[in-house]
Amino acid sequence: MNRGPLGALPQLSRNARRALVGVGALAFLNALALVAQAVALASVITTREGLPLLAVAILARAGLSWATESAAARAAAGAKEELRTQLLAKSFERGPGWIADRGTAELSVLATKGLDALDAYFTRYLPALVTAVIVPPLAGAWILFTDWPSAVLIAVTVPLIPVFAALIGWYTEKRVQKAADVTELLSAQLLELLRALPVLTVFGRAEQQASAVRQIGEQHRKATMGTLKIAFLSALVLEIAASLSVALIAVGIGIRLVHGDMTLMTALVVLILAPECYLPLRAAGAAHHASEDGLEAVRRVAEVVGHDGAQRPRLPGGSVHVDNLRVLRRGGFAPDGISFDVRPGEIHRLEGVSGAGKSTTFQVLLGFLEPTDGTAFVAGDIAYVPQKPAFAAATPRAELELTVPDAEDIEEVAREVVAEHLLDRHITDLSTGERQRVAVARALLRVRHGATVLLLDEPTAHLDPVTSRKVDKAIKRASDTAAVVLASHRDKEATEDETFARVVTEETQQERPKRLPVPWKGAGLGVLATLAGIALTALAAHLIARAAEMPPILTLSVLVVGVRTFALSKGVLRYVERLVTHHEAFKLATDLRAKLWLRLVRTQRRDGLQRLVEDTDTVRDLVPRVLVPPVVAIGAGIATTILFAFIDPMAALALGGLLLAAGLGAPAVAVWTERRASTKLARGRRKVALDTINALTAAPDLIAHDAHHRLLDRLHAEDVDLAAQTRRQAFGTGAATAIMLLATGAAALVCATTGNPVLGLVPLALAEPLAALPPAAQQRRALREASARLQFDAPDRLEVPRGRRIRLENVDVRWPGATEPTLRDLHLTVEPGTHVAIVGPSGSGKSTLFALLLGFLPAERGIVELPRATWCPQEPMLVSTTVRENLRMSGRHDDEALREALRQACLPEWVDRLDTVIRPDQVSGGEAQRLALARALLHDADVVLLDEPTAHLDEPTARKLLDQLRRDRRTILHITHRPDEAARADLVLNLGTPAYR
Repeated sequence: MNRGPLGALPQLSRNARRALVGVGALAFLNALALVAQAVALASVITTREGLPLLAVAILARAGLSWATESAAARAAAGAKEELRTQLLAKSFERGPGWIADRGTAELSVLATKGLDALDAYFTRYLPALVTAVIVPPLAGAWILFTDWPSAVLIAVTVPLIPVFAALIGWYTEKRVQKAADVTELLSAQLLELLRALPVLTVFGRAEQQASAVRQIGEQHRKATMGTLKIAFLSALVLEIAASLSVALIAVGIGIRLVHGDMTLMTALVVLILAPECYLPLRAAGAAHHASEDGLEAVRRVAEVVGHDGAQRPRLPGGSVHVDNLRVLRRGGFAPDGISFDVRPGEIHRLEGVSGAGKSTTFQVLLGFLEPTDGTAFVAGDIAYVPQKPAFAAATPRAELELTVPDAEDIEEVAREVVAEHLLDRHITDLSTGERQRVAVARALLRVRHGATVLLLDEPTAHLDPVTSRKVDKAIKRASDTAAVVLASHRDKEATEDETFARVVTEETQQERPKRLPVPWKGAGLGVLATLAGIALTALAAHLIARAAEMPPILTLSVLVVGVRTFALSKGVLRYVERLVTHHEAFKLATDLRAKLWLRLVRTQRRDGLQRLVEDTDTVRDLVPRVLVPPVVAIGAGIATTILFAFIDPMAALALGGLLLAAGLGAPAVAVWTERRASTKLARGRRKVALDTINALTAAPDLIAHDAHHRLLDRLHAEDVDLAAQTRRQAFGTGAATAIMLLATGAAALVCATTGNPVLGLVPLALAEPLAALPPAAQQRRALREASARLQFDAPDRLEVPRGRRIRLENVDVRWPGATEPTLRDLHLTVEPGTHVAIVGPSGSGKSTLFALLLGFLPAERGIVELPRATWCPQEPMLVSTTVRENLRMSGRHDDEALREALRQACLPEWVDRLDTVIRPDQVSGGEAQRLALARALLHDADVVLLDEPTAHLDEPTARKLLDQLRRDRRTILHITHRPDEAARADLVLNLGTPAYR
C-alpha cells in the first residue's frame, strides 16, 4: 500500500471516494465564505457597513461545517464497514490454522479498534488535507490582490509547514508500526493471562499477576507515548511556524500602517485571512499522527486481503478416503501411514493412544491442514464435532439456527442428545459436558439437512454413561445417511437413568459508575495554551489598531515583542499539554487495568478480555476528550469575558451571554439530535468486538459447517447499523459545531460594531476550544458506562476454615443468577489420604462441587471446612509459552521437579521438551490434560481435584495414570464418567441422587 497521505484510498470503495469528493466541494465553498466573512468583518469594524454580508457568511460557514462533518463521517463508516468485511472474509477463507497462527486476539483488535482509528483519518485528516489544498490558494490569492508583500511572505513560509510535516512523519513511520505491534501484543498477552486465570487463582498466583498486567500496560504506554512525543513534536513545529509567520505578517502590516502604505480595512482583511493560509496545513499536520494508526490498520488489512486463501473445495458425494496419511508433527509422524475408506451407512473408528494423530487426521479431512505424505479427501458436506467445541452464538438455539437456518426440528434433535433443556441457556453458563451435547446436536442437525459426512472427535468424552449411550444411539441413526468417522476412547456401557441439570440465567453483576479523576495538569496547560492563542489574536489586532494611528514606531515595540512571545508560547504550551494529558490518561488506564485484574480474580468473570482491552482503552481515549474540554472552554471563556469587561462592558455582556448560550446549547443539541447515538455506538462497537473474537475463536466449527458465510452476513448487518449510528452521531456533532460557529460569529458581529479590532477579532479565536464541547457531551455517557464496567463491585471472598480434611454439612451452593441451588443439603466428610470418585449425570453438580472446594463459589448455607487444594480442570488452560513456564504456573520449581511431575502424569516423552513452546491447539487433548495434571501435582496442597483427567486417554494409558496417582498420599477427588474408575476408589460420591440436590 502506498504510504502517502492518500495511501488508504485505493483500498476503499467508490462510495468512500465519492464522499471525499463531496468534502472537497464543501471545502471550496467554505473558502469563498471565509473570504466573504473576512471582508465583511473588516468593513463592519472600520465603516459599520457590511452587516448583511457578514451575517450571510457566518450562516454559510456554519452550514458548510455541518455538512462537511456529516460527509466525512459517512466516508469513515463506509470504509470501516467495507474493510472489516474484507478482513474477516479473507481470514475465514485462509482457514483456522492461519487464524491461530496470526492470533485471534490480534485479528480481533485489528478488525475493531485498529479500523476504528480510521475515524480520525476521515473526519479530521482528510478534510484538513482537502482544505489545505483549496483554502490557502484562495485566501492567498485575495491577499495577493490586496497586499502583495504579505502574500510574498506567506508564499515563502507556507511551504515550510509540509516540509517539516514530511520529515517528522517519515521519522515516526516505524514508530507507528511498533506501537501497532505492541497494541496487538497487549491483547494477546492479556488473553493468555485470562485463559489461565482460574488455575492461577487456585495456585495462589493470580493476584501476583496484577504486576504483570501493570507491566504490560506500562510497555504499551511507553511505546505509544514514544510515538506521540514525535507526533506532537510535528504539531509543535507546525504551530510555531504558523504562529510566527502570522506574527511577522502582523508586524509587517503594522509598520506599513505607521508609514501610511495601507488602509486599516486592508490590514484587517490580511490579518484575518493570513492565519487561514496556515491553519489547514497545521490542522492536517496535527491530525496526521491521529490518522497514522488508521493507515497502519489499512496496511495490515491489505496484507491479509492480498493473499490467496488456503481452503480446498468440497466435492459432491458422501464418502471419506484416506490413503497412507502421514503428518509431520514435533519431530515425528502422527498419524503415521493410516488408510481407510468410509461410505454412508458405515462407522469407522480411529484407534490409537493419545497423541497418535486422530485429531490431526480430522484437521486434514476438514482441509485445515496439509498432509506431509499420502492423500485424504472428503466427498460431500461435512458435519463436525471437535474435542473442544466453540460457538459463535449466545445460546444453543441461536447456534443451531446459525448452522441450519429455518430448521423446524431443532427441539427434536436436541432431545436425541438430552440437550433440549439447554437450548435457551447462555452458552457461557454450560458445563463442558453440556457444551459437548450442544456440539453433537449441531452436527446431527446438519446431517438431517443434507450433510453426508459426520466427523466426531471424542463426542462423549465428558458425558456420563447414560447420556453417552443416548448420544451413541443418535450417532448410529445418523450413520444411516452419512459416512461416520469417530475417534473415541470410551466403551459403550451404561444403564438407563435420569439426567439432572442446573438452571442458570445470564450472569449479572452490579455495576456503578464511579467518578474518574480529571487530568488537572493537562487541563490547566490546555487553558494556558488557549489563552496564549487568544492573547496572540488580541495583541495582533491591538498592534494594527495602534499602528493605524501612525504613532512613533518605537511605541509599538512592546506589542511586537508580545505578539512574538505569545506566538511561541502557544505552540510550546500546546505540546506540553498534549503530552501531560495523554500521560495522565495512560497512567489512569494502567491503574484501572491492574485494579480490574484483581476484581476479575475475585469474580472470575468470563468477559475479562473485553474489559481489560476494549473498556480500558475506551476510558483512556475518552478521558482527554470528555473531561478536559469543559475545563479549557470555561477557563478561556471567563478570561476572555474579563478582558472584554475592561475594554467595553456591553461587549463583555454580549460575549458572555453568547458563550454561555453556545456552551450549554450546543452540547444539548448534540446530545438531543443524535438520540443517544454515542452510547449506542459504544455498545455497538463492544458487541462487534465481542462477536468478532467469538467468530474467530469458533472458526473451525463455523467453516466445517459452512456457517461462516451466514455469520459474516450477520456481522455485516451489525456493521451497517453501526455505520448508521456513526452518521447520526456526526449529524448531532455537526449541528452543534454549526451552533458554535454561529455563536462566535454573532459575537464577532456584535462586537465589531464597536469599531475596536480586538473586540471584533477575538471571538473568532474562541471557536476552537468551544468546538470540543459537543463531542465531549456526546461521549460522556459512553465514558461512564466503560468506567462502570471497569469499577464494578467485587467484594473479597470470605475465608473458610482450613484443615486437613474436607467437611461439608447442610451445604447449599447456587451459581450467580441460578433459579435454585445446584447442590442442596450436601453432607460430605473426606479424611486425609482418601481417594474419592465423584459420579453423576452431566450437569448434576460435579463441577459445582469443585467450584465450592476451590473457593470460586461460596456456600449459600451450611458448615464448610476445606483444606488447601490443587486442580486439574476439564479444559487444561495452557498458555502459549514453554512447557517449563506452563508447569511453573503452579509455583517456582527446578527442572528436575518438573520432569518428575511429567513422569507421574505419564508423559515421559516430554521430559526433554521443557523449552518447547507449545500452543494449546498444537497438542492433543490427552497430552494437554496430562500437562495440566503435571502442573497440578507440582502445587503444594493437601487435596488434588481432578476433573475428568482421563477423558481423552485410551484405556491402557488411563489405567496407568490412575495407578500413578494412587501412589500420591494426598486426598484425591476425581470426577469421572467411567464406572471402572469409580469402582477402584475408596469412596464414591454420586451426585445423581435427588437427595443431593
